[in-house]
Amino acid sequence: MVSMEAYEHSQHELELLRLLARGEKEIEAGKGYDLDAVLTEADSLLKETKP
Repeated sequence: MVSMEAYEHSQHELELLRLLARGEKEIEAGKGYDLDAVLTEADSLLKETKP
């Protein structure tokens, strides 16, 4: 068994991996987002995980 905190952390990491995989597929298809927008979103997600 794992703690609720560890479970939530692993779920968050899994979601980040899903987003990265989706981004790779979009790049291959010639789609995508501006780098600044991506970095802003990443910063936002990282701030949510800080205690």
